Amino acid sequence: MISVLVAVVDTQGFAAAAHKLNLSSPAEMRAMNELETALGLRLLARTTRTVKLTEADEGYVQDCRRILAELVEADESVSGMHTAPHGRINITAPVLFSSE
Repeated sequence: MISVLVAVVDTQGFAAAAHKLNLSSPAEMRAMNELETALGLRLLARTTRTVKLTEADEGYVQDCRRILAELVEADESVSGMHTAPHGRINITAPVLFSSE
């Protein structure tokens, strides 16, 4: 839900945010409504032509951006741990293959 909020703020509109997130407009609006309901406040001042963040909620969006960046970092960290080999390896070969 917070990724929808950040996308709407960054693109300054619902249509562009839906396209950016590859969501349908109804799914995007549902996510925003759920977030606003959960918080008990309206995050965006909406008109037919513009979407603006209220001044009081700018700090919340900054926190959401930080959290999303940390999630990306955590995903990259854990996926990197499982793809790169690590640890000790022992190889046994005949003397013929030695570099002497």
